[in-house]
Amino acid sequence: MQKHTRLTPASRLREQLARWANDTELGERTARWIARVPGVLQFHLKVKLSRQIPWAPLRRPLAEATVAIVATGGVHCCADQPFDLKTDASFRAIPRSATTEDLCISHDRYDRRDAEPDLNLVFPLERLLELEAEGSPGAYSSWSRDRGPAGRGPC
Repeated sequence: MQKHTRLTPASRLREQLARWANDTELGERTARWIARVPGVLQFHLKVKLSRQIPWAPLRRPLAEATVAIVATGGVHCCADQPFDLKTDASFRAIPRSATTEDLCISHDRYDRRDAEPDLNLVFPLERLLELEAEGSPGAYSSWSRDRGPAGRGPC
């Protein structure tokens, strides 16, 4: 069904809807509206509860910090079990030694055409390692995590 081996097969309808939302003006406007409505409601509820922005500034220079990636793009090692998109809220640990060829994408609720040739768009592992080699950040954690599309895993 899919010619890309890195991507977990998605239903044709889901793939077409993701492409429609990505490739047409009406699809993009519709997707933005659908995505905005729950976010606006959540934001207004949080603002009513607290007027402070939940922000924690970095207390040390970035060059002294240890950084890890926590993502919800459905990325995992190809040797691991793919995420079950309906019920899986777990995470997959990805070692720093992994290359983009070792990683697969299970998430099928976004248009993955751009992420397939350059996985750094959804899981910037190589970019972070390049920054570490330059000294910013100071260190990169030996493990990063990608949570399932449900996004409610123990992290």
